[in-house]
Amino acid sequence: MNDAIVIHASTWQDDVLQHLLTQMTQELLQIYPDMPKPGPLHSPLVLIAFLDARAVGCVAMQALEDGCAEIKRLFVLPEARRQGVAKRLIQVLEQHALQQGYICMRVETGNKQSGAIALYQEMAYQPIAPFGVYIGNPVSYCFEKQLTGQQ
Repeated sequence: MNDAIVIHASTWQDDVLQHLLTQMTQELLQIYPDMPKPGPLHSPLVLIAFLDARAVGCVAMQALEDGCAEIKRLFVLPEARRQGVAKRLIQVLEQHALQQGYICMRVETGNKQSGAIALYQEMAYQPIAPFGVYIGNPVSYCFEKQLTGQQ
């Protein structure tokens, strides 16, 4: 694990977070030009990853109605990828989810994001049918992981 990665809780109003989310949206629009604008989240948990004291990634957690939580807005700057940042963000998010009593994590990514798909598979997420707002979306690829104390 990269010891230079530090994870801090943040808020939606944080300018650093907003900058990362803007970059995420720009990247996604390059991949999926017809993508609708991401809707607002009501997640109390937002994390920012710092690599060598520079903000390089973010993630949020959205509660679902069935004891599961959803990974939202996972993004790592292109120049910081393949250094364990996304993996560390997910690990910290899973720990928070467990502490809050969630039994599983779900995530949706696009079918053109092979790096994200590989990451979720590497982290023991299993493919599932699209859920919630993703049902019927032809580009959605969804995963789920049962949470245990052994993340």
